[in-house]
Amino acid sequence: MQQLIDFISEYIQLEKETINALEKRIQYESFKKNELILKQGSTANKVWFITKGLVRKFYYHEGKEVNTWIHAENEMCTSMYSYFEKKPSEENIQAIENTELISLTYEKSLELNFYPEFSDFSRKLLTKQFACIDEFSKKFSLMNASEKYQALSETAPEIIKRAKLGYIASVMGISQETLSRIRSKK
Repeated sequence: MQQLIDFISEYIQLEKETINALEKRIQYESFKKNELILKQGSTANKVWFITKGLVRKFYYHEGKEVNTWIHAENEMCTSMYSYFEKKPSEENIQAIENTELISLTYEKSLELNFYPEFSDFSRKLLTKQFACIDEFSKKFSLMNASEKYQALSETAPEIIKRAKLGYIASVMGISQETLSRIRSKK
């Protein structure tokens, strides 16, 4: 729980009453390596905070897996479209290491919005996430493969250190062979 409180503290300080309310509403979950946390076609009703492990988001396109992102400790993840729109997810979320998570259901998060500082945290987190996604996707689409690798190394070093080469290459939109050549030059 302290890991989550520390994460929230990067955005806002929670009052003790709000921390107690949060503690009553969260759940602890564990997933083994390769276990699906969310399956494509099901509706995401939770947001997860990763306390230990690595997870990837991916979907299938023409029979191939396409990785959209890899999340590490102290990050939050969900299928945002599914979570907010209450529609089936177009992506899978899978543990790629033994993973421990703190989850909060959509309904429980609505209850927490009655606490002004939690509501403020949620707004600040979403604002930052959308801004980062927007900035990164624009820059990333204009970069060559070496620049993408450099950007990913700076933005998400845990991905580079711990994820499979094929997953990283897929996130970057390049072949595994190209990624191997880039890494050998570093």
